[in-house]
Amino acid sequence: MNHIEISNMDSSTAPLISVVIPTFNRADIILKTLTSVLEQTHENIEVFVVDDASTDHTAEVMATVMDPRVNFIQLKANSGGTRPRNEGIERSTGKFIALLDSDDEWLPEKLATQLDFLQQQPTQDRVCMTAKFNKRAEGLHIRRNKNVKNVSSIMEYLLLGNDFQTSTLMLDANIAKITGFDPQLKKHQDWDFALRLQENHAKFYYLDEALTIYDDSDAITRISSDGKRDKSLIWLESIKTRIPDHIWFGFYAKIIADSYLLSSDEKIKGIKIYLSFLFTGKIKLTHFMAMMNERIKKLMSIMMKKISSENNKNSKIQIGEKE
Repeated sequence: MNHIEISNMDSSTAPLISVVIPTFNRADIILKTLTSVLEQTHENIEVFVVDDASTDHTAEVMATVMDPRVNFIQLKANSGGTRPRNEGIERSTGKFIALLDSDDEWLPEKLATQLDFLQQQPTQDRVCMTAKFNKRAEGLHIRRNKNVKNVSSIMEYLLLGNDFQTSTLMLDANIAKITGFDPQLKKHQDWDFALRLQENHAKFYYLDEALTIYDDSDAITRISSDGKRDKSLIWLESIKTRIPDHIWFGFYAKIIADSYLLSSDEKIKGIKIYLSFLFTGKIKLTHFMAMMNERIKKLMSIMMKKISSENNKNSKIQIGEKE
C-alpha cells in the first residue's frame, strides 16, 4: 500500500478503473469494504482510500494493507463534507471512476459487469448506476430502480423514488473530474452530484443488477436525523433556480414534508404541505401519486423495523427474567 500526503502519479501507468473510498472513523470495518474491492474479478484497478482526518486507528489498520494498488490519503483536517471524494477523483488516473462508501461492499463481479455494460453505451460522459442489496438486520433486500430513459431529467427520476446511491456508480473519469462534488454541502451530496452531472451534460444509464451491498442497518437513525431541516433547506435554496419549479416543490415535499410525516407528533404538518402543493398546482398529480406510494412503503418499512426492534428487546427481557 502507498501512504500518500502529497503525490504526483505517472499517468503512463494509469489503471483502467480508479476506485475512490472516502472514510471517517471506520477502522472497525474499512478492511471489509476494501477486501470487497481487492477481490474484484476485474483486477486492473487503483484504489484511493481518503481519510477525512479520523480520530480512531484507521491509519494503523490501513498500514497493514500490502496491496500496491491501494493508496491511503490522510487529510490533515476534517472537512465534514465531500472533500475526500473530490481528493480521490482528482488524484485518479483511470479511464473510469467507481465510488464506494466505506461501510458498503461490492460483489466480486461488480466492476467487470458494470464496465462491460458501460462500454456498450454509445456516448462519452457516461454515468452508470445499478440496483443494490440493502443490508438490514433481518437480511438482504434488493432495491431496484426504474428505467432512467422514461423521465425528462435525472432530478425527476430521483424525485419519483429512484436511487442515485454513490456506491453503485461508475462513470467516465472526464465527467467525474469536470463535475466533482460540492465541497460545502453537508447533506444531499448524492442528489446534488446527480444535478451537477446533468448540468455538465452527462448521459445516465441504469443496469438492473444488484452488485453493491449497501449498509442500511441505521436507516431509522438516518431518518430521525432528517428532522434537522436546516442543512436540507440550504441545499434546496441552492438548487431553486437550477431545476423546474414543479420538480423543486416536489423535492421540498419529499424532504421537508417527509421529515414531518416520519416524526412522532408532527405528521399533520407533512400532510398539509403535500396537499397544499398538490391543490395549488405546485407539484404534478402524477408526481404526487408516485411520491405517496413511495411514502407508504417507507412508513410501512419503518413500522416493521420498529416492531422487530421492540420484539427483540422484549425477547431479551423475557430471557433475562427466566434466568
